[in-house]
Amino acid sequence: MKIEEFQLERIQSLYENTVELNLSESGVHPMSLRDLLSDDELAELHALELGYGWTNGAIALRETIAGQYDNHGPDNVIVTNGSAEANFLVTMSLLEAGDELIVFTPNYLQIWGLARALGVTTKTVSHDPQRNWQPDIKQLKSLITANTQLITVCHPNNPTGSVLSHSQMQALVEVAADNNIYLHADEVYKGSELEGTESASFRDMYENTIVTNGLSKAMALPGLRIGWLAGPAEKIYAAWQRKDYSSITTSALSEYVAAKVLQPALRQKILSRSKAILRENLSVLKNWVDNNADFVSLIPPKAGGMAFVRYLFSANSTELVHALRKEKGVLLIPGDVYGLDGFFRVGIGSPREHLEPGLGRISDYFRSNY
Repeated sequence: MKIEEFQLERIQSLYENTVELNLSESGVHPMSLRDLLSDDELAELHALELGYGWTNGAIALRETIAGQYDNHGPDNVIVTNGSAEANFLVTMSLLEAGDELIVFTPNYLQIWGLARALGVTTKTVSHDPQRNWQPDIKQLKSLITANTQLITVCHPNNPTGSVLSHSQMQALVEVAADNNIYLHADEVYKGSELEGTESASFRDMYENTIVTNGLSKAMALPGLRIGWLAGPAEKIYAAWQRKDYSSITTSALSEYVAAKVLQPALRQKILSRSKAILRENLSVLKNWVDNNADFVSLIPPKAGGMAFVRYLFSANSTELVHALRKEKGVLLIPGDVYGLDGFFRVGIGSPREHLEPGLGRISDYFRSNY
């Protein structure tokens, strides 16, 4: 099977641990076990047997996750090694050669790349910056054929931080339902909305929906490598069958911690911390954009750990990002790995002591070269 290089992850894998100022992250600066667990809980963790556990996730953990959705039980959930494995299992469970997939872009293009490797035809629908990154439902309708098996959307969106209104979500659901197509929603940023209430889950709006979520982004716990799928029981079982060919199971230690942090009170405490960090850093970024308006512009994100910044000069985004890395020691993510050149992604979940000097170096480079 030929597979295209996942350019976004390749850039981060090569450079995120070697660059001086890493502003490429899309989550929130992580928490520690000491931040999360009591002394008694830490003692329980130390005494935990390191066995395999349930290959689809511990029942208690699946029940806790199921409680986030309407009328769900543990058979509607499978626990995975991060949301990346969850996305992998969605692709392997719902798509095969000859099918068609519709992807909203810009987007995290993991499913797009995996589907293409399987021989799936991929089509894209634009989130339009001229409409504040809202999707074009008319364009979506025009792309559907008898071979369309799946529509995938990231909500809240990576990399733009856009959030759909409930009526916009409903419009998307109606298109999928009218055509009897499965809808996949990557909801790893759900709960990081900076204004108003937490968005509804697509899972509660349409039976033929399967959602990805996890602890790495809004929940600021990427090192646990805990993700999940929630969906119809028969599709979750199909994902479980395929998981037997990938990782078998998740870490017993991580599942123990996940069961604690997903309890409603602690989950809300963690999300409140995330939103406080994101709001403060977004203010820093907005001020930087205002002070460098000759070079950049921004539609401010409404959720998530990143912002998608447009630059106002002629340059390829990948070439620009590598120049900044080499000359200024700052790592960003180029827009063309999302399918949209002329932008770069900057992480606003980074520590402020990294964000401010990193932005300063970026503007110094712009003034020196453009």
